[in-house]
Amino acid sequence: MAYVTVEEMIVEGVSDTLGIEPLLTERIALAQSTLELLTGRFFEKRTGLTLDLSGRGHDTLWLPIPPVTKTSITAVVADDETVDAADYRVVMPTWPDGRFNPKLIRIAGVWPKGDANIQVIGDFGFVDATVDGLGATVYSAPPAVKRAVARIAMLELPKLGDGDAQRNRMIVQESLKDYSYRLREAQGAGAGFFDDPLIDNAIAAYKLRMITTP
Repeated sequence: MAYVTVEEMIVEGVSDTLGIEPLLTERIALAQSTLELLTGRFFEKRTGLTLDLSGRGHDTLWLPIPPVTKTSITAVVADDETVDAADYRVVMPTWPDGRFNPKLIRIAGVWPKGDANIQVIGDFGFVDATVDGLGATVYSAPPAVKRAVARIAMLELPKLGDGDAQRNRMIVQESLKDYSYRLREAQGAGAGFFDDPLIDNAIAAYKLRMITTP
């Protein structure tokens, strides 16, 4: 699922010219993959995903990506044994935003030590949830992420007013075939990848912080 649509890109200021839609679709995909690479997260609902995690002999198991809701984890398996849902709880408070630090707390005992010995299965994604006019829940990327993806996509579009300046920014090499990129080193202390606060602040805000335990 694209984090932003072609229509939203046009609202952001892209000229609605004949034949622009295929180019925008490619650029959105590239920008989205770039943001995921730099943050270590994804911002869409992925259904039936299995996370392979390593137990550390503690009662807390940190999740690298949040479930879309506290009830969207469908199964937990530790050392090939299914863990009853009553034996753990999902900690992801609304305030402060628990999506940045989701975890499973073992109610009795600990998560066994091992290397990728625990599988957590469910629907995951760092998403905002809204209800549409028909009462259905709709999941989408947070607004700051959507804006960052749109602006990254625009960096490489030709003839966008200050196109030459745009092209001199941070993406210096790309391959749409295999989505490989090389980002120029940020210049100066504290400089971001893109020298655009709306992009760099979003990356900084949503970048995955690794939590390590002994």
